Amino acid sequence: MAVPDHIKRLQADADGLDFDGLRRRGIELLQQLSSGRWTDYNLHDPGVTLLELLCYGLTDLVYRTDFAVADFLSNETGTIDFHAQALYPPAEIFPNHAVTDLDFCKLLYDQLPEIEDVWAHSHTEAHSTRGLMSVFIKPHASLFRHTQEEQSAAHRQLRHAAVQLLSRYRSLGRDIDDIHIVQPTPFTLAGDIEIDDSRSRAEIYADIIFRCAKLVTSGSQITRFEEALREGKTWDEILSGPLTERGYIDEASFLQESYDIDVIKLITLIRHIPGVLRVNQLSLIDEQGQTHEHLQFDHHDANCPVLHFINTPEMILALRLHYSKNATLEPMVAEDIEQVLSVRTQREIHAFGEQVTLFLRKYEFEHEAFRRNRARLDQLIPLPKGEARQFDEYFSLGEHLPAIYGVNHFGVPQSEPDAVHAKARQLKAYLFPFEQMMANYLSSLQHLRQLYSLDPCLDRSYFTQFLSNQEIPNLEVLYTNKANQAELERIVAGQDNFEERRNRVLDSLLALYGENYPETELRRYDVYFKQYVGRQILLNKIYLLRHLCDLSSGRGTGRCLTNAWHHDATSPIERKVRILLGSFQEQQDPSLISHLQGETKLISDKRYLERLQKQINYPSELHFDKLEVVPLPKSESYKEDFRIPHGTVCDAMLQQGTRWENYRIHRVSEQHAWLCLLTKDEQIWPICFLPIAEISQFLRCLIDALAGQCLQSEGVHVLEHILLRPRAPTGQDNHKRAIDHEFYCHRVSIILPAYTARFQDPKARLWVEKLIAEELPAHLLPEFYWLDFAFLAQFENRYQKWLTQLALHVDLDYQGDCSELDRSAEDVIEFLKKNRHQQINRYWI
Repeated sequence: MAVPDHIKRLQADADGLDFDGLRRRGIELLQQLSSGRWTDYNLHDPGVTLLELLCYGLTDLVYRTDFAVADFLSNETGTIDFHAQALYPPAEIFPNHAVTDLDFCKLLYDQLPEIEDVWAHSHTEAHSTRGLMSVFIKPHASLFRHTQEEQSAAHRQLRHAAVQLLSRYRSLGRDIDDIHIVQPTPFTLAGDIEIDDSRSRAEIYADIIFRCAKLVTSGSQITRFEEALREGKTWDEILSGPLTERGYIDEASFLQESYDIDVIKLITLIRHIPGVLRVNQLSLIDEQGQTHEHLQFDHHDANCPVLHFINTPEMILALRLHYSKNATLEPMVAEDIEQVLSVRTQREIHAFGEQVTLFLRKYEFEHEAFRRNRARLDQLIPLPKGEARQFDEYFSLGEHLPAIYGVNHFGVPQSEPDAVHAKARQLKAYLFPFEQMMANYLSSLQHLRQLYSLDPCLDRSYFTQFLSNQEIPNLEVLYTNKANQAELERIVAGQDNFEERRNRVLDSLLALYGENYPETELRRYDVYFKQYVGRQILLNKIYLLRHLCDLSSGRGTGRCLTNAWHHDATSPIERKVRILLGSFQEQQDPSLISHLQGETKLISDKRYLERLQKQINYPSELHFDKLEVVPLPKSESYKEDFRIPHGTVCDAMLQQGTRWENYRIHRVSEQHAWLCLLTKDEQIWPICFLPIAEISQFLRCLIDALAGQCLQSEGVHVLEHILLRPRAPTGQDNHKRAIDHEFYCHRVSIILPAYTARFQDPKARLWVEKLIAEELPAHLLPEFYWLDFAFLAQFENRYQKWLTQLALHVDLDYQGDCSELDRSAEDVIEFLKKNRHQQINRYWI
């Protein structure tokens, strides 16, 4: 390596943040501000000295800002909590759930080691139901024969595992038509092969059988991630599609429509086996003793060839391995089988077969261990590492001034008069605002990790540090009695527009993943959060970022059918829509109405008014001129044990009761009054009788409780039409449906509540429809149903019954009696027909 013979010239900073650039800019500003009174900008001028001092201090700030991003995100131990920073590792954020047929093949082959090969075919025929998929699975075939009962039990178990897996990861608008377990057709190997003495005969024999068996039975190829990287694969290629946990799977085999097994391929494979010198002759023999040199099958065949090892003298000697003429060892197996059987004893051949069996079981065990091994991608993909640094450590600028200024740690000599001491303190006080701002800047650098995090408790975007005598000598004598860290934070908080700045930070994190949050629309149609809507939007964005990996990778995934009526079974789009609407909760109930059927019940407006009129001292007449506006409470504290009056709500309460301006006070005495609600039709409903001093706080709790009831209802049911298709065979279908099969193709019905405060607004409904349509896959056509509480209860009753029947059908591996499932599906379809209304740009077939 050549060593340069000169020092490179120092280049000026392109942003003008080096010392010369800062000093030049400072002189320009001084000339603009004070050119009328100050004309001396020479180096000896004290003002220029102070300017240079400040420029020098700023270069230190620039230097600390220029550290690696990983250093700013590292904690005290030098590690980065990537999930807390919403910076997800590649193995979590890059892969997606299965979408294409190839993706489902990779998913099955990776997750089920019992599979040797798999093919998936989407139905694209003219009169077929689009979205259905047929899967053909070639199970693992042992080299040793099993009984018919053992084989059938293994196939049933494999089918069940495949159905459960596909039902959990299927795409929206797609479903399994059938899963075919391909039946094996056994073959054995025969031929004449020359070997050397580098390995034992039994080991070479077993190696030939094992490798040829894998070539015959397994068209798919899986390699370790380390080997794939050495072969030139990039992480973009490895992490595309569904995440494979056991290795890199080449998609080429899944693209083949047919698979040929040629003796030439087998010979080529055998010639590369250590110990093999020459292949003189090779063929495949079926159970009938017929010889084959070429086998061909396609991915729709019900049978596939497999290679077996049969431990009998005839079958062992059919594949003859003999040493070459140059070998020093005598050949064990002769040319003629009958001669061998007469010369060699049955015991010797049986012992040879036992040795081959041991080697084959070893190879099978190693292969099975490889197929079941899970790779540690977190150890293969290097993640950024930072260095723990103390960014907020501050060193006073005054320490760089000459001692004659009297502001460094030497101070002013005691022999100097008081006027000199006063001037030194005056200069220190003059420099203090500059030093405090620079110290605060360093504190913000130190807390950059907290600002760019998903911490919901963060309440500031500007950070400060209180300077004491330790940072600036003799400073505390300038402070007042109130000077402390809390007072400094209070002053800075007045300049900190936290919600706006924090929202921009979260927006930048969302933008890393191509996501955005509908903040403008949420503010426009907000009727729940009022003064703290900004805070709620922050929490919603944090929710979205926390669940981004699952929501992003599974954005096209449908409802899990294995446990259909459960909060974990809801589709990612249903969960994401709740987050975007601001109504997301952990452990969300799949029902949109269950919370209004328990401790708090929703009844009709008429029944609610009748219940109000049964109250003691219910006022017979109320007039607007006697009503007073409810004053705002001093605090916004919410009582967790608060209960809605009378344990009931109605549509009018949910729709009008979330707005403070809809309430009035009707005084009965100086201490007590009726809290009243003004309805849409200008009626006055006395809700409850309360002490006047408690009404404001009670109303705050009541509004929050009603808003919570509305938000729990504001979810969505995504009903996939393809799941409603008739399941019974054509000959057994006694429930003929007068509906075209196109109804099941690429269609979804979106079920939404119409009775909440926000969703009663037609403009809000249009926004929600547009939001859902944008989140849905482009090939799916949605139709929206806005249902009142009673109709939504009817739908969920039918929907839950149908999903329960569907989960049972899935648990039975899509087999058995489907009559109850079809009846439940017909009930759901009939409900959709009766409650459908005309929609612009929507159609129904």
